[in-house]
Amino acid sequence: MKTKGIILILAVLLFSSCIVKSLQPFYTKDSLSFNEKLLGNWVDQKKGVWTIESMRAKFEEDRNPSEVRSKEDLIAFEAYKDGYYVTYIKNEKQAGFIAMPFKIDQHYFMDFIPLEIEDDEINSLAAEHLLKTHSVSKLDMTSDEELSLSWLSEERLKDLFEGEKIRIKHEKIGPEDTLLLTASSEELYAFLTKYVKAGLFESYEKKQKKWKSSDQLTLAKVDAKP
Repeated sequence: MKTKGIILILAVLLFSSCIVKSLQPFYTKDSLSFNEKLLGNWVDQKKGVWTIESMRAKFEEDRNPSEVRSKEDLIAFEAYKDGYYVTYIKNEKQAGFIAMPFKIDQHYFMDFIPLEIEDDEINSLAAEHLLKTHSVSKLDMTSDEELSLSWLSEERLKDLFEGEKIRIKHEKIGPEDTLLLTASSEELYAFLTKYVKAGLFESYEKKQKKWKSSDQLTLAKVDAKP
């Protein structure tokens, strides 16, 4: 599948605060779990418009039947065929993401990686410095027509580090000391497994102020994909 250069990060598009970013995916291959109920068109409480498509279908849509798939395309297909292609539009700016669904026990999560964003204003040299990092959100589907995505926020994780409640490989980069996780996917998955049991993604109130609430979006389905 052909892609354009990435020029912004997910946190800038979605939230005023920063979400946790990782060099490696938060999932392991054996934890992937595709759910057809997510396919379709959605709108969030901040008037963002979402379209969720099957990555498998997206690969076929973009493929030229007369051309043999390249080695790179085959590798990408195998890596992301069980995920989603997510288009997000907010304030007339459009972004595309690969979203990989996975489970921890009975809890669902989505690993997001930015793929393409429309913006002609960014300086080309600045764009060369941006990395396609991963973020993770907990997925709660309250019904076939509504779901919520709760991102792991940098503020929350910094609290955990300062309280010596977690140990996971990370770096603080740039003039703003941005938190970047550098652990392996297996370590990240183990981290999520441990802390979902401790209520890491639950609200500030429910956990009696033990945790600070994460960034959250609530999506309502507009219509189903045909």
